[in-house]
Amino acid sequence: MITAGVFLAAFLLITALVMVGGFDRLNLRLTHYLQNRGSFGQDLGLGLFSYLGSIEVTIVIAALLGLALFRGLRLLAVLPVAFVLVGSGLEILGKHLVTSIAPGKAFQRFPEILPTIPHNVGGYSYPSGHVLRAVLAYGLVLYLAERWELFGRDSSLGGALLGLTLLFGLIAYLERKRLVNPGHADTSE
Repeated sequence: MITAGVFLAAFLLITALVMVGGFDRLNLRLTHYLQNRGSFGQDLGLGLFSYLGSIEVTIVIAALLGLALFRGLRLLAVLPVAFVLVGSGLEILGKHLVTSIAPGKAFQRFPEILPTIPHNVGGYSYPSGHVLRAVLAYGLVLYLAERWELFGRDSSLGGALLGLTLLFGLIAYLERKRLVNPGHADTSE
């Protein structure tokens, strides 16, 4: 619970900074920088990733966890779904309380070939519900897999470390290719 309290304190500090506009210039600069370096493949990957944090997908994952792991324990069986719903409720509350304007249409690069799932929960973008639900649902999957040794002893830790190794290796490779290929250089300056 101490760790949860520390994360809550960090969230409240970041929220206060967002409310006073502490990240406005940084967000705009970072958005320009990333979009100048982006590609359709990256947009497509991030678009697909946003589905993984959608309420529809995370509710299904939470329900499957509850049914598969907590059969016969009614209260425990509904907790994963309940927490995803509570998190989504806190997202909606946060979006109504914190003024953080969502990026304009010019900045939104969600691929047109992917169907959109509109969730009109307000005009503001803070906090991100996709990230909130993804951390909750997939963090619970990792915790339960490790706690109950669903995939073997310490396998989740090994899988996470190997996955991070491959991810950072891929990022390094893509960065190297970007620097070698002058067609993807930043021409906006």
